[in-house]
Amino acid sequence: MARRRRNNKIKEWFWSLFSSNDAIRYMPDGPQRHARSGSFFKNAQHTAIHNSIMTAVHGNQYNTFSPTEGDRNNVTQIMSLLSQHIIRGAAHDSSPREPPPRCHPGTRVKLIARITAWFENQASLELLLWITGPAGVGKSAIVQTFAEYLAKCKLLGASVFISRPNKRDNPHGIFITIAYQLATRIEAYRAYIIERLSCDPELLRGGMQAQFMAFIVEPFVEKKIGTGGKRWGILLDGLDELRGTDAQCEIIQIISTFVCEHRDAPLVWIIASRPESHITNTFEDDEIRRGYWSEHIPIDSPQACRDVELFLRSSLKTTRKKFRHSVDSNWPSDSDFLKLTAAASGLFIYAQVVMQLIGDSHHADPIARLEVLISVIERSNAVPTAENPFVHLDALYHEILSSIPSTMWPTAKRLLGMAIYGARITFGFHGDKLRANFLTLRGTSILLGVTRNAVYASLDKSRSTLKIPGWKVAHKKPLTFLHASFADYLKDSKRSEDFHVGSEVSVENETRWALLEIWTKYSVDDIGMAYVEPMWHQYCSKLDDKSPSKDIKKFYTSLFHDSVSHMGGVVHDSLLQPPNSSVYALLRKVHMRKLCYFLKAEGIRCLFKLVTDIVPQPWHAGLLREVQLGELEFGHLDWTEMNPAHTVHWEEEAYRPHSGLAFEAFVSDLEFFQNHIPKLEVVILGGVPKERVALLRAPLDGMSLYYVIPYPE
Repeated sequence: MARRRRNNKIKEWFWSLFSSNDAIRYMPDGPQRHARSGSFFKNAQHTAIHNSIMTAVHGNQYNTFSPTEGDRNNVTQIMSLLSQHIIRGAAHDSSPREPPPRCHPGTRVKLIARITAWFENQASLELLLWITGPAGVGKSAIVQTFAEYLAKCKLLGASVFISRPNKRDNPHGIFITIAYQLATRIEAYRAYIIERLSCDPELLRGGMQAQFMAFIVEPFVEKKIGTGGKRWGILLDGLDELRGTDAQCEIIQIISTFVCEHRDAPLVWIIASRPESHITNTFEDDEIRRGYWSEHIPIDSPQACRDVELFLRSSLKTTRKKFRHSVDSNWPSDSDFLKLTAAASGLFIYAQVVMQLIGDSHHADPIARLEVLISVIERSNAVPTAENPFVHLDALYHEILSSIPSTMWPTAKRLLGMAIYGARITFGFHGDKLRANFLTLRGTSILLGVTRNAVYASLDKSRSTLKIPGWKVAHKKPLTFLHASFADYLKDSKRSEDFHVGSEVSVENETRWALLEIWTKYSVDDIGMAYVEPMWHQYCSKLDDKSPSKDIKKFYTSLFHDSVSHMGGVVHDSLLQPPNSSVYALLRKVHMRKLCYFLKAEGIRCLFKLVTDIVPQPWHAGLLREVQLGELEFGHLDWTEMNPAHTVHWEEEAYRPHSGLAFEAFVSDLEFFQNHIPKLEVVILGGVPKERVALLRAPLDGMSLYYVIPYPE
């Protein structure tokens, strides 16, 4: 009887999430209510607060506080500093996850009841729960649903939904994100974190162990914040998608050690992940095993199959209402429905993609879409097995991608490859990451030279698996995946076959090639230095079908300088490529003088360090060589045309002579170094003879002067 009352209570809570005044969109794991607009800081940047009492900062604010005038600025500054290091869009109520997966009403009730009972049991022996199961079984929906339950009960401490395809996978940000959310919900913790970071803001750059000590152990164990009161839930979903297997295992070890050693701390932890071997092995360690409870979610259990069937029935009913003028009340037939449920075999991700495909508003023909699905199911004679549980899902993804015109697939492949690997691309041995502007849909299209029309034409047939931003916001938002399973499919050549998007290395090489190609386009022989950036704007505008607005022009300018900042690393990496590669061949065409003209101080220093790291090889002839300063001649220099520059290691801007007198002093300094250090190493760089540059570093009074000098030959 008690169990029945608990189940009824949870069912009531499910439905209490939705009111008659809210627009509901059904997802495979529950209806999605559109977010209200009452958030104080939604989409806010550089916010200043004056004479206010804060009652909400992020998500659910459990404590109201009234900072004094003297404290207010410090609170704002520290919280702003903290927010700069979090994993953005990872919280359960973050707009980038809209709409989030959520358990469909009436499904997963027993499982949620068990988790709730465990959480509410103050005498529980385990303070860590591991929710595990293969891809597509609805782990994220379960964690999302429980996060909303805890938020409603004001027991949610923090929630972090990790997503590799959507670039929310930085391990350095995990505990900072938790700290930020805790600070918005617990007043005593907020006061602690403000004081701690005011004294030592470098904590934000520490390793995970140091962060955990400062953000969790010190406040909740040493300061005893919240001891003896209610427990706060901290939820980590998708641990297997976090960047780096070592980091994944380290997080498990840190948390499990904490819950075993500090049972009085008011924190309860939930980790959800696939049962990857390294994660499973870590949880099965003797020291860790005694401190956690686990819930395994199988694919084809009787309960999972019933839940998927319930979701499909409800979703098809919603589709009939949506298309009531073209769909009969008895659609679909019993036989077609049975084929759908059999193909799903308890796999929620399959049911979700199916319903997104059938109810796609762009096609507005659910009957025809279902007929296509049934034909795909009937053509696939394979049966899901433990070794290959995604037979029908793969067939569905193959059908979706097959609908893309063959002429458009190469474009779609490049865009999808960038969406998957773009955030991982780095240049040079310093690991300079591809700038965020290039990761937006519009930035990616400019990088790859794809027109607006081609972007949408190539992706249109995949809308049931992708979140494609409209062009008006495409310079702010990236192309994202609705389901990690689709990205997994595209990365696995055995599953996707002809639709494999390539490896991370191949996409990284293509990105280098794209940056080099753009530079060769807008810095050719007959283009003067003053026209290089305008040519970039012209190149960007050609990919659009409208005149750019003021904001878009700013975006183009930012992209231009981002491309310049990447070129030092691109040059370094391209010099290491095989001499017969397309990237290396393109490097020989780059006008180095024009490129270096736009480099800022840091870019000049970086280019020198990167290039001098490479030992010239025979195949570098005509592109890279080392000489001595005594061999150089400076009589050819003309400041009005060549514009050489130098910088010292602490300066942000490079110095360029802008008058004849300043130029004479510049050359005089070079001749001074030439007379006193004739054997100083100089690198001559450039494949276009009249566009070569000389790079050198000269010591002076304990500092270094970095020179980049046009050196046509």
